[in-house]
Amino acid sequence: MDTSIISESIFHRDYVVPHPSGRGWVYAIVGAGLASLVRSRSDDDGLRNGELRASVPEDDTRTAEYVRELMRVVRTGGRGVFAVDPMTKNVAPRAERNFVAWPDAASRFGAKDAPLLTNGPTAWFTVER
Repeated sequence: MDTSIISESIFHRDYVVPHPSGRGWVYAIVGAGLASLVRSRSDDDGLRNGELRASVPEDDTRTAEYVRELMRVVRTGGRGVFAVDPMTKNVAPRAERNFVAWPDAASRFGAKDAPLLTNGPTAWFTVER
């Protein structure tokens, strides 16, 4: 968090609320230039995806540069993920758009016998092609 834009205490006081499910928190994207990471979480035998998003006002060059650098780090360190049919274990030929995972995410958080990432009850992914 860039505390020169907004203090951490004000951000938490004004823009963080409990998630309606009762599990975790929701971070608002409001105000002048914010970037938000909703962390991934374990979900049964996979890792439920998180989300990285940003709000950059048109003339906010400082936040725009911060978000560009943040996305560069994500794209450099992350890997594309491929859809997997959990029944046949067939892996899609192309990576999913706008999804990235750290290379060890599935092995760290997925089932030990078949490490996969999940985006829902029927959507399974792998970083291995």
